[in-house]
Amino acid sequence: MTASICLSAFLRRLASPLLAVGLLLPALAFAEVQLSSAAFQEKEVVAKDGKKSVKREALSNATPGQEVIYVITYRNTGKEPVQNVVVNNPVPKELSYVANSALGNGTRFEASADGGKTFGVFSQLTVKGADGKVRAASGSDITNLRWTLSAPLKAGGEGDVSYRAVLR
Repeated sequence: MTASICLSAFLRRLASPLLAVGLLLPALAFAEVQLSSAAFQEKEVVAKDGKKSVKREALSNATPGQEVIYVITYRNTGKEPVQNVVVNNPVPKELSYVANSALGNGTRFEASADGGKTFGVFSQLTVKGADGKVRAASGSDITNLRWTLSAPLKAGGEGDVSYRAVLR
């Protein structure tokens, strides 16, 4: 029997700690950016003519070793632009971040391997190994992901960021 896990609980845990911050606006503007998240898997589809393509479909269950694609959608529901929007996403401990899989047009991406205390470029992160020696961080060391929008989010504007992770 293969173990599986229900991703709806992951999505609830994932969505609740997501943070979007409008740093240059009053605290009221903070609530004007709404976030939602969804989990997907990719499946290969073969057309009648034999051509293969990859299709994304919503994921409700996953088995250990399976890759999951998380998409976090952000939207400015206010009437004014929001500046310095940051999407901060903890990686659930049951998942291992897939290196270099984070995407987000018009964003600067950073990762953390220390519970979100510090962030940096993934390729430059280091951790202390079990042997006490410092080594380059791997995807399984990543605890938090952060995307910073490079331009103000216009009123009514929206976008998304994503990453891939493997269920441990």
